[in-house]
Amino acid sequence: MKKLLLVSLLLLSGCTSTPTYIKLGAGYKFTESDIKWRDGSGTNPISARIEVYKENGNVSYGISHHSQWFTGFPFNNNLEYSKTEVFVDYKFTLGGK
Repeated sequence: MKKLLLVSLLLLSGCTSTPTYIKLGAGYKFTESDIKWRDGSGTNPISARIEVYKENGNVSYGISHHSQWFTGFPFNNNLEYSKTEVFVDYKFTLGGK
């Protein structure tokens, strides 16, 4: 996973003259499907996110990874729900300047 993000960062930074952005974040999931693993672990409501992306006008594209903050490495050996995806987003603006 770390290698994939690093390779994506290198590829995105060299593709165009526009800047490459990195977003790191955390969130609190207030609703989620109930996931239970065979080892008895579940999901933690504190999520971790990282995105590497570029913007071109209203379009942004890149790769993102979402996982659990306190489940799995480096905190414990519990199984962890996660996803890594490539994406293309289009931003709409409502009102304002």
